[in-house]
Amino acid sequence: MSAEEVKSHGRMQGATVTPIRRPEEASQPAPSHPYDGIEMCPVTQRVILVSPYPSGIHELVRDLSEGCFDVLVFHHWDQGIRNAQAADLLVFDLTPFRSMEEVAPIKSLVQEVGDIPSLLLVNEEILPRLDQGMRDQELLVWPSRPGEIVYHAQRIIRTGPKRAPASRLLTGTSPAIFKDLWIDRKKMSVYRNGTKIELTKTEYELLVKILEREGTVLSREDLLAEVWGTSFLGGSNIVDVHIKSLRKKLGDRAVNSTYIATVRGVGYRLAD
Repeated sequence: MSAEEVKSHGRMQGATVTPIRRPEEASQPAPSHPYDGIEMCPVTQRVILVSPYPSGIHELVRDLSEGCFDVLVFHHWDQGIRNAQAADLLVFDLTPFRSMEEVAPIKSLVQEVGDIPSLLLVNEEILPRLDQGMRDQELLVWPSRPGEIVYHAQRIIRTGPKRAPASRLLTGTSPAIFKDLWIDRKKMSVYRNGTKIELTKTEYELLVKILEREGTVLSREDLLAEVWGTSFLGGSNIVDVHIKSLRKKLGDRAVNSTYIATVRGVGYRLAD
């Protein structure tokens, strides 16, 4: 009697029938969860993408999202420019254009974004027609090879001009960036190159206070008042003790500092 006949016979007799499994089926593991083995992004970087025809760049958005980028898409150039300060990278989609005359108005828009890194997507046909000013910009011929957009985005952000983090900290935008440090204010977490640095609440607050001042010197008394509160009765050497611990965790040093510089006889400031 076949397996189907067994099932049918059992149903007719009102019996409970256990499905017959082949030996090789019994040894197979249960299906895994679709997210098993996938690591969550410890930090994300924000890309603003401006494209008049976003339907043509679905793959680009997907690749960036999978590469731990938050992608915000605008259809109009002016919308992208207005929101540029919230971005770590601006991507302008110029692939629909075939002449320098069409591209020329975008050149001035790129200049408006100041120190925010930008990347221009172009089609291969227009490359020889671009003037020198446009050729000096970061360009990527699209479509490109899989993963290439993520490589270029990471490279441009990493090697681009270092932006003062204060405006982003004060507005509450997260994460804030200084050199290779990422500060997630919502979670009170600090990362370096994607690795979380375990700081105490006091160490975290000291780092944020120094970042917010954009290089202005903070005296030990200033830090005592802002971090510990004016009611703190200890000596100002408590600041030095916590700064020393903070530097150690950041991999920083007192001489030729990367993050926190000492101002002799006064206090501390953000390193150059």
